[in-house]
Amino acid sequence: MPRNITLPTMTKTLLAAVLTVAVATGCTTSTIRSTQLAQGVALIDIEPVKARCVVDTTQTLQAVSQTRTILGLFRSGDHEFAEYPGMVFRQGPAMRERRAAVHKAIKGTDFDVMVNPKYIVQQKRRPFVRTVTVQVAGYGGRLVFEQPEP
Repeated sequence: MPRNITLPTMTKTLLAAVLTVAVATGCTTSTIRSTQLAQGVALIDIEPVKARCVVDTTQTLQAVSQTRTILGLFRSGDHEFAEYPGMVFRQGPAMRERRAAVHKAIKGTDFDVMVNPKYIVQQKRRPFVRTVTVQVAGYGGRLVFEQPEP
């Protein structure tokens, strides 16, 4: 025997379906990088860069970065990070905070990189909250680029 579905029940079901779809899709950002042009593939010839690093050992750079994660979902902390192409940050705990601390240490100085950074990593776990604090100290370095010979 068919069941009669009333309008309030159908409205609730439709509302639940719409909310389920909205939550499932969420917000996403896609970045697509391509060298494909309308005429064909673009070939990029990149010359090696010759540079040396001049290290200033007269002063030490220091900074602290902290991130707090609540319920494993909500994260608060620094949003600017040091990114050095070709320079690999060692894998391990608190990589996000390490990169943020390095960025904070060289920001506002005339240095390009941090040389020989030393980290102190502290993790505190409480019910529902995890706090990671990283302190970094090291020397500042400037990159001096050599001009290519013609």
